[in-house]
Amino acid sequence: MKTYYSGEHARHYNQTWETFSQKTHAATLSLIDLTRLQHAASTPEHPPRFLDVACGTGLLLEQFIHLIPHAEVYGIDESEEMLSQARRLLEKHPHAHLVQGMLSVGAIAGLPFAPASFDVITCTNALHYLKDPAGLLRELKQLLAPQGQLVIEDYARRRFPFPWRLFEWKIKRRDPQHIRAYTLTEAQDLCRQADIQVVSAETFHVNVVWHGWALRAEAPTC
Repeated sequence: MKTYYSGEHARHYNQTWETFSQKTHAATLSLIDLTRLQHAASTPEHPPRFLDVACGTGLLLEQFIHLIPHAEVYGIDESEEMLSQARRLLEKHPHAHLVQGMLSVGAIAGLPFAPASFDVITCTNALHYLKDPAGLLRELKQLLAPQGQLVIEDYARRRFPFPWRLFEWKIKRRDPQHIRAYTLTEAQDLCRQADIQVVSAETFHVNVVWHGWALRAEAPTC
């Protein structure tokens, strides 16, 4: 299936969305409890494991490796063209693993990951593609290790007076797989539906057009 993440769009993605990616990834990384992970990193037999869902060209994976060099990092993406760029970016990192896979309910459960595998799972700029976002979040919760962190980020649905309906119509014309964007409040509600607890959240501005939100959630301990 031809998508926005193929052809010229895929090849020039990093250049086209450079500032956008920098700000959204910074917001994502700022919510990860690195102290907890760095403590885990001091145990060589059990390095922290990081999964980026919809990893694209691997930029967030690379940044996480710089923060915790001995972590095992995994990325999933549907686009082979985006993954090929990620492979080139991460080829010198032996603990980086990339998997092609669909971002949908059932598809995540079918990937070769055991339950409770990951200390951190991130999903950035992808919630707006999901037909059943709460269902996918429930599946990702199953992959979290005890006290694991799920960090979700996306661009935000804007409210009046911003002409959001016209803006989103234009988005869908360029990117037909887009379903809908969410406000932070709506994203928090999706987490509650998935039985995961939001422990931290923030909104941010990329520029005058693009606003975003990010949150960190954890599975209930009881």
